[in-house]
Amino acid sequence: MQVTFGPQVARRVLRYELERLCAQAGKTHSEVGERLGTSRVAFTHMITGRNLPSKPALEILMGYFGNPDHIPRMLDLLAVAKLKPDQQSSLHHEIETSSSMNDFELAVGLEAVATGIEVFEPFAINGLLQTEAYARELISYHASITHGVDIQRSMALRMRRQNVVTRDESPAELWCVAEEQVLRRPVGGPAVMVEQLDHLLEVTRRPNINFQVIPCDIGIHPALKGAFVLLTFEDDWRVAYQETRRSAYYYDSPADVEDYGKIMNHLRHLALNPRKSRVLISKIRKETA
Repeated sequence: MQVTFGPQVARRVLRYELERLCAQAGKTHSEVGERLGTSRVAFTHMITGRNLPSKPALEILMGYFGNPDHIPRMLDLLAVAKLKPDQQSSLHHEIETSSSMNDFELAVGLEAVATGIEVFEPFAINGLLQTEAYARELISYHASITHGVDIQRSMALRMRRQNVVTRDESPAELWCVAEEQVLRRPVGGPAVMVEQLDHLLEVTRRPNINFQVIPCDIGIHPALKGAFVLLTFEDDWRVAYQETRRSAYYYDSPADVEDYGKIMNHLRHLALNPRKSRVLISKIRKETA
C-alpha cells in the first residue's frame, strides 16, 4: 500500500515510536543518552519532538532497542520528517500483512497515542469495535483474494488495536458514525452478526464511546466518497486519514482537517443520536436472530 503523508506526521510517528520502543526495551532516558554518547536530555528532546535524531543515532537506537529490522522504515520516516512543511512523500507498507508483529505500522502507531478518534464507516463495523469472529470473517475473506495476508497476525493486530478505547487508564474518546447498512450486512451469517450487535450494545455503554447510525432513509450526505478517520492528540494537533484499496492519505494542514471536521459534524447532525442508535441496533439484532 502506498501511504502519502507530510513531515508533521512523520515527526509524530518517529517520536511516538522511539518512546514506545524505549519502554518496550526497558531502557531509561539516561541509559539511552549514554549509549548515544550524549545525555538524557538529548534523547528526551527526540521523543518530545524538539529535535530530530540523526541517521547514525537512529541506527544505534534500533540496535540498542533490539529492533534492527526497523532501521529502513525509520530512516524513511526521518527523510520525510526533514522535508519542508508544505511537502509530502510516500512510503510503501502493509498495515495488516506485516511479516513481523513488531514491525512499525504508521496508522496503528498514530491511533495508539491519539486522545480522540472520530470515524465514519459506510461499509463495515470499525475495527476498534469488532468481535473476534466478525474480524476473522473480514480478514479471512481479504486473505482469500490478497496474496501474503497472515490471518493470525492480522487478527492479533486487530484485537490489540482495541486497547486504545478499552484500556482502564485514559482511553481515547471514540465517536463513530456508521451507515445503517453496516449493521445489516450479513458478515459471517446470523450467529456472527448477533454476537457483533450484542457487542456493540455492550461497548457503547462505555462513557468514552459514542456510536451513531445514519438511517437508510437518509439519501445524499457529504461523505459518500467513503470512510475516513480524524485523530486528535494531547496537544490538540489533528490529522485526517482516508484510504482506498491501494493508497492511504494523511492530511494535516489546518484547511484539510477543518474540512473533514465539518463533514464529521454534519454526519453527526444527520445521524440518529446515540440513544436512538442503540434502539435501532437492538431492533436489527432481533431481526437478525
